[in-house]
Amino acid sequence: MPEYRSRGTTRPFSNTSGSARPKPAAPQRAAVPQQPLGDDRFQELMKGASAFFAAAERDEVAEKAQVIKEIRALMAYHGLSAGDLLD
Repeated sequence: MPEYRSRGTTRPFSNTSGSARPKPAAPQRAAVPQQPLGDDRFQELMKGASAFFAAAERDEVAEKAQVIKEIRALMAYHGLSAGDLLD
């Protein structure tokens, strides 16, 4: 194994005093006050989640419909049928 000679030491990545470098302290976050999760807040969060997933589903359906439309247009342009795809 090769010897590392940096600043007069044979240990790799060490400083001149031979002691380990102190790690920086992790930043402290202030506590965020949270309201208790009551029935009204829970229902509000569930409605938001449902709306989010419904929007994502609609986008996926629209995206698939657009791809199918593009495939059909390309097949018509090149004179291909579904049978041609099975060959």
